[in-house]
Amino acid sequence: MSEEEKKETLGSKLFYKTKNVWETTEDHAEIMNFAKPYKTFLDKCKTEREAVAWAAKKLEDAGFKAPGNGDKIFMVNRGKAVIAARLGKKPIKEGFNIVVSHVDAPRLDLKQVPFYEDSGHAMLDTHYYGGIKKYQWANIPLAMHGRIIKADGSKIDLVWGEDENEGSLLIPDILIHLAQKQMEGSAAKALTGEQMNAIAGTIPIPGKEYEKESDKVKLNVLKILNDKYGITEADFVSAEIELVPSENCREIGIDNSCIIGYGHDDRICSYSALQALLDMKEQPERTAIAYLVDKEEIGSEGTTGAITKFLEYFIEKIAGSCDTTEIMQNSFCMSGDVNAGYDVNFKENFETKNASFLGKGVTITKFTGRGGKGGANDASAEFMGAIRKLLSDNNVVFQTAELGAVDIGGGGTVAMYFAARGIDTIDAGPAVLGMHAPKETISKADLFSTYQAYKIFLDKFAGEYVKIAKNTN
Repeated sequence: MSEEEKKETLGSKLFYKTKNVWETTEDHAEIMNFAKPYKTFLDKCKTEREAVAWAAKKLEDAGFKAPGNGDKIFMVNRGKAVIAARLGKKPIKEGFNIVVSHVDAPRLDLKQVPFYEDSGHAMLDTHYYGGIKKYQWANIPLAMHGRIIKADGSKIDLVWGEDENEGSLLIPDILIHLAQKQMEGSAAKALTGEQMNAIAGTIPIPGKEYEKESDKVKLNVLKILNDKYGITEADFVSAEIELVPSENCREIGIDNSCIIGYGHDDRICSYSALQALLDMKEQPERTAIAYLVDKEEIGSEGTTGAITKFLEYFIEKIAGSCDTTEIMQNSFCMSGDVNAGYDVNFKENFETKNASFLGKGVTITKFTGRGGKGGANDASAEFMGAIRKLLSDNNVVFQTAELGAVDIGGGGTVAMYFAARGIDTIDAGPAVLGMHAPKETISKADLFSTYQAYKIFLDKFAGEYVKIAKNTN
């Protein structure tokens, strides 16, 4: 063996190298096939309510019932969050394994009084939800999704703008020829919150009987909605209507390796977590839980966010007289959320050694936060070591990353709220390009790797892995 060959052999032993998922197998069919139903899910579930309803139907079809009815149980929280479990062989007092993700996504909410007419345009006034680049939401087709509670208490689930026979909505941006002032300013001010008003129609209501009516374009739009849904303008006061991109997912790349679509953050993790739980063939050693929450994009507050005590409520249903605090102390959590995919056009925003790349598998994020780890959960070396061994032992391709270069930005997830409960928690999810844009991009390979990681964690994180994670002496 030559000296050069010896150096290469030593390097292969000592250097840390990540893998490309596509290069670990020549048969890509399993990866490609797993992505097909995910695309359907993403197209059909564009709000948190739709995602939870989809999940509840899947769970019911798989035999999951209310607590107290066997070892496959679930509960829905106000139609916007859902928690499901496979009870383990070991008693619940020894803890559980949980994957938590969120089903809300950045969007535009209609204000409670959204309709007005201006210069022959029927308009809808919006209030953006979550952190967005506002200008990205202009000049793209939008659809309305949501729920209306009428004066008599009855509910209407509304979807408008997805059918090819229904017109989409649009927030217009100023044309380049008149945009000198806009272009001289910052991108943050290119479109203000109060300028994010969507065109809903331009045809005045026809007919002589309406000649004396005011705001005829607005009236025509409301009549169209009234004819289909039986609703009035007043009904929007008690409504939650979201404007979301109306187009469906598409493959990206000449090789069809990626998917662009609305809501990857964080429905890709929600889909993967639920599918991992549903695909468990045998009863796990430790109780396995998938928890899909709401409100992450605005701080996880409210009755359906991660901060609420719905997890404790669920555990109390199955724990009997066991102390919930002790159960939490013995539990482990994968906070399923996406990481910022390395963008080759904006390299200066990343530190390459600690960046998340498309195609290199699920990203394990030890800590999130901003600057000096402000607002972060920071997983212990012991838990990180246990997860590393778990994934390596089961041939799951993974990478580690931070959320961008230090002092550039950062962000948070629900991880801190589960760590605050005494649960050892770590973030795990795929890389995403264009996070929080109306359309985000992920790799099919990372989708599959994320599913594998969640499934292995829920099913096999027990025994020696628990000992490693808890060995803090």
